[in-house]
Amino acid sequence: MAPLVRRDGGAGKDGKRVSLVDQAYECIKHRIVTTAFPPGASLNEVQLSEELGIGRTPVHHALHRLAQEELVDILPRKGVRVRPVLHDEIAELIEARLVTEPYCAARAAERVTQDQLDYPRQILAEAEAELAGEARIEALMKLDGAFHSWANRVGGNRVLADVLDQFQDRSARFWFLSLSDAPHVEQVHEEHKAILRAIGARDPEGAQQAAEAHIKSFRSTILKVI
Repeated sequence: MAPLVRRDGGAGKDGKRVSLVDQAYECIKHRIVTTAFPPGASLNEVQLSEELGIGRTPVHHALHRLAQEELVDILPRKGVRVRPVLHDEIAELIEARLVTEPYCAARAAERVTQDQLDYPRQILAEAEAELAGEARIEALMKLDGAFHSWANRVGGNRVLADVLDQFQDRSARFWFLSLSDAPHVEQVHEEHKAILRAIGARDPEGAQQAAEAHIKSFRSTILKVI
């Protein structure tokens, strides 16, 4: 298999050099989120090193970083395991989102400017184009994350937005599983449109209710597919 990581470190989208650890981290995380490495799967540093085309040290550090994010478990004398999907973890993440994201949506409706509405409209247009074609789940998941990040940040509370970005990272593979449910993909798009309509109309209560309905819809779907 050809190396998936450049030995020279490569460059990110902004042109800056990306370390081998960062590249290993992104590659392994992508496989976990998209369930190419399914929940409960054992990971071997030697095999990962061979697949990525780099030494074990960057892979080792990448796995420890993923362990800090609770995407893998490092088990003494047993190796590394992709963290299983735990119902309690999903319930706690959903509870945290229900407390925070509707509040952020309401703040966004109070503070949004006309210029700030262009970006989420572009996101939803790209999502609509995906849905009209093959509806690639990975592309939709990235657009989903971008939409939520915008909604959380436009309210102006950067600390809360950073916390919610962490929630997004921890729940990314749950989003992938829920978006793999075909009817839910269309529903998510309609829910995003409802949130944006309320924010664009400067309707805090409507934005809060739309965001809450969206999270509850996700909860209903993810509990069916796991």
